[in-house]
Amino acid sequence: MDTFMAFGSVERSVAKNEIEALFHRYAVLATEEPDIEKMVIVFEEGGVFRLPNGVIVKPRNLLEVVRGNNPKFIRHHVTSIDIQFVSPTEAHTRSYFFATTDVSGFDHWGQWRDIVRKGSNGQWLIADRSVVVEGGDQKGWFRTTYPE
Repeated sequence: MDTFMAFGSVERSVAKNEIEALFHRYAVLATEEPDIEKMVIVFEEGGVFRLPNGVIVKPRNLLEVVRGNNPKFIRHHVTSIDIQFVSPTEAHTRSYFFATTDVSGFDHWGQWRDIVRKGSNGQWLIADRSVVVEGGDQKGWFRTTYPE
């Protein structure tokens, strides 16, 4: 068995920490005034961002997500992160998040389901992010921007 794939290997532990740091970096950048240039670099070139309604957005176009209804305040908080390594250079992950906005203290929550890959430069990047919203305040920013 490849040493990386052995549970508890140092290389695997380092990769896990790097992936978690990547997700926390994304959460810190995903605010009411996002710096798209900084957000784009957490994604692979050619990476995709899938909205809950199935629409695919290129990372460079992430501002389209707010549909012209940018909240005055939004913060994303990442809680549990499950990382399943497929190989030493690819992992499938599921992260729970919740978002607070100026409209609602507990605006919406759900999962980020990601495929992440380690590039030739050794950096882990998001190749594919699917946002799954499991619930939200009916009067919150998300539900008014994306009515069911």
